Amino acid sequence: MTVKILEFKREEWRDAAKTLRKIADDLDAGEHPECTVGALTLIGAKGEVTVFGLGPKCDDLQCLGAMRLGEQKLIDVLLDGGE
Repeated sequence: MTVKILEFKREEWRDAAKTLRKIADDLDAGEHPECTVGALTLIGAKGEVTVFGLGPKCDDLQCLGAMRLGEQKLIDVLLDGGE
């Protein structure tokens, strides 16, 4: 399994809806592998948490796994700049 981290310039990723549209457009254009399982967490201004699972193989366990893999990848990148 490979994980690709996308880097958005600070000015470009502050608009959540615009960033999500860019990711969707990139998926449609084939710039990323087909998404079989995805997980997205949104945190609102008042701390409300909304979680979405997506993809044809998505279920509760797959979403949890995707979240944990994403968490570990971010930790790895933060600690040593690894890919």
